[in-house]
Amino acid sequence: MWRLYLAVVFFAAVFGTALSLYTLLHQETPGAGPLALLLLGAAMWATTDGLSLATFGASETLFWAKLGLAITAVVPLAWLLTAVEYTGYDRVLTSRHLLGLLVEPLVFTGLVWTTGSHGLVWSNLQPSAIGPYTTVVATRGLAYWGHVVYSYGLIALGALLLVRVILRANELYRTQSTALLVAIVIPLVANTAALFGLSPDGIDMTSIAFVASGTVITAAILRRQLLSVAAGTREIGRDEIVDQLDDAVFILDSNGVVNDCNPAGATLVDETTDRVVGQSLVDLLPALSSVFPIEDIPDNQIVTIERNGSVRTYDCRLSPLDSPFGERSGTIVSVRDVTEQTRREQQLDVLNRLLRHNIRNEMNVVRGQAELLRESLETESQHSRVDRIVETVDTVTERSNKVGTLTRAFEDEPASIDLEAVLRDAIGAVTAKYPAATIALDGDPDHCVEGAASLGVAFEELLHNAVEHNDSDHPQVTVTVTAAPPSGADVTVRISDNGPGINRQERAVIERGRETALEHGSGIGLWLVAWIVRTYGGTLSFAEADVGTTVVVQLPKSEP
Repeated sequence: MWRLYLAVVFFAAVFGTALSLYTLLHQETPGAGPLALLLLGAAMWATTDGLSLATFGASETLFWAKLGLAITAVVPLAWLLTAVEYTGYDRVLTSRHLLGLLVEPLVFTGLVWTTGSHGLVWSNLQPSAIGPYTTVVATRGLAYWGHVVYSYGLIALGALLLVRVILRANELYRTQSTALLVAIVIPLVANTAALFGLSPDGIDMTSIAFVASGTVITAAILRRQLLSVAAGTREIGRDEIVDQLDDAVFILDSNGVVNDCNPAGATLVDETTDRVVGQSLVDLLPALSSVFPIEDIPDNQIVTIERNGSVRTYDCRLSPLDSPFGERSGTIVSVRDVTEQTRREQQLDVLNRLLRHNIRNEMNVVRGQAELLRESLETESQHSRVDRIVETVDTVTERSNKVGTLTRAFEDEPASIDLEAVLRDAIGAVTAKYPAATIALDGDPDHCVEGAASLGVAFEELLHNAVEHNDSDHPQVTVTVTAAPPSGADVTVRISDNGPGINRQERAVIERGRETALEHGSGIGLWLVAWIVRTYGGTLSFAEADVGTTVVVQLPKSEP
């Protein structure tokens, strides 16, 4: 039995060393460096346990026992640093903190090697035979038990950090943290059994227990990305995102007192972060008094705040901050400067109203005057000039109407609509205006898609373009509807005509979604279609065709 025990001890040493070297290959990952030190310390601990048994001289046995005890001072600290780095708390760990944590291990190591002169670690040292091997039996002193308490405190602190991740993070990080907790609990139980005489005399299973811990850690590395995806990276990244935000962010407790804020928040109130913390947000920003109490208002409000002699507009958003147990523990308040956006919206609203109403009314006046003028003219060339004026006025009025349609499209709430009904209505409207045109509906149009009434305007515009810009005496247009497989989410509508085709530059502009000084569209019709389709989550593109143009519209399916 003793030979088997010794073999297992040395196997633990070899396995721990190999796993430590493997962990070092991922040293760029938070927690990998201390974890490698932890595994290497455990492996050396197991090595000294084995050598102290395998050595026959009392002095050699005592040497290896002292070395093993000194190594135990490294393992708990390495475990805490692993947990600290993995969870991202190394940001608050300064050199002073690290030196403070090293004081006890260094002092204890010194006491171990001088234990014969003071007996604070061991006293009454005596060799004892265990089967064919020799070990050391001693009375544990005050420094020994103090070291045990300190080591268990470090382990408990690291475990608390991991528990915090388990309560707050997603499944991947919960699994990783649980694996690390299990990995430390196994040797902890074995060490407790050895300390309080629950294991056979002369047997300390702690180093062997690290074999099981190594197995758990290896499984986490291979199956749960332990050394490639760390919770600490996520925490650091989240904090950096908040710090880099232009939006002011405040974290409040249940009483509305600021617990933390980002640099933009401190700038908004013209204070440093340290001075902001601990003050009421309403005292810092009286304009937000309308936002509280939170229970009585929506989750966002527009407020105005006077800064540097000017009044600016802010969008204030509130998000509840819940504890892991579901209780409301505070609020996250984000304040975004929307002054320029509000001004642009006001300008666009004025321009839209001008384009939709004023220009249309004025164009009607111009058209009426042109028709009156035509009656007083006699020559054909004069009539043609007036006709050109009327045609231009009608074009401007039509574009104004399309802008109004587009505005209403953005205001419509999306809903589930019957695609076949929408297409048949659009086909009916266009054929009534162009009796010579033939428009056929093929495929499988019986579907419901995400959209609104303006979607019918988009299809009518596409059919109108296919007929109006067709150079044939009998325009022919085919509307083909195909559905994705049952697991798919799109319905495809193809509108093909036998006309001359759309200019390649105009197609590129619409597909790209923006114009340039050198590349721009000639009208608003296709833009109207593209904007409406994209508003409801669809796409607009053009398929290559030998004759005419094929416009491809993809729309998301919806429940009837």
